[in-house]
Amino acid sequence: MPALKPALYLVATPIGHLDDLSARARQVLTQADLVCAEDTRHYRHLLQAAQIQPGAQRLLSVHAHNEAAQTEAVLQALGLGQRVAVVTDAGTPGIADPGQRLVDAAWTHGYAVVPIPGPSAMAAAFSVCGFLPEEDRPWSFWGFLPARPHERKKRLQSMRSVGGVCLAFESPHRLEASLQDCIEVLGGSTPTLLAKEMTKRFETLWRGPLASLYEKRRAKTEEDPQAHKGEYVLVFAVPPRAQSAALGDGPTGALKEAWQPWIAALAEAMPKAAAAKVIARATGLTRQEAYATLMRGDETEG
Repeated sequence: MPALKPALYLVATPIGHLDDLSARARQVLTQADLVCAEDTRHYRHLLQAAQIQPGAQRLLSVHAHNEAAQTEAVLQALGLGQRVAVVTDAGTPGIADPGQRLVDAAWTHGYAVVPIPGPSAMAAAFSVCGFLPEEDRPWSFWGFLPARPHERKKRLQSMRSVGGVCLAFESPHRLEASLQDCIEVLGGSTPTLLAKEMTKRFETLWRGPLASLYEKRRAKTEEDPQAHKGEYVLVFAVPPRAQSAALGDGPTGALKEAWQPWIAALAEAMPKAAAAKVIARATGLTRQEAYATLMRGDETEG
């Protein structure tokens, strides 16, 4: 591989499975003059496990509590024409992890910034959730949910107002309380994906109505000691607040009784696929949920 040019490199590292470390990431970690690591001990373990032999690189501890203070040292290295890598304990720097302050400073001072893409817990969970974002149902990332209940509920209320596919991180020791708040604010029927330990030995992916997953996780915790380990990614298919009044609380997001005459009229006037699209835009349901509602209507009439 050709030698790296001077720049700030944001290097994604494995979230669990070591084979997810890319060839480009290996090159950067081998040739970098300075590596900004969230935890230098964790970084040394990664080098050892991946059998990477770096040159005479310097290590700089850069974490959430000192990133602003370390920015000047990084700018000095870039000013000397050095190759600077940024790594976090796992995943992609800058996504609910340190890195964005360094990136902003590098851009501001005219230095090159290069992404070395790879593992990301957020992207991995989004890719397997199966919740379809649409123009009026965007997807959004909300970082770690706040630890304090009042602030957490405010964040969830904002999420409810935005709607669409919403992703958030949560630690295992707060998960039960957070899920209770999620049920209260978002509704127990909200389609949800719970993902933890992705790419690792105890990888767990559960999908279904929020309230059902809460009960499933509680039952699993009683029999599985691993249930308390590993951070979670929460993915919700949230209807906008203005539309959610139309929703019932069934596991498939059934519509309230007042909507049934309109559903029947749409089903008579157009093909079910087209009717499902109209219902989804009007109510905040996914097209699959709207189509399921139409099919249930046929079963009732039959």
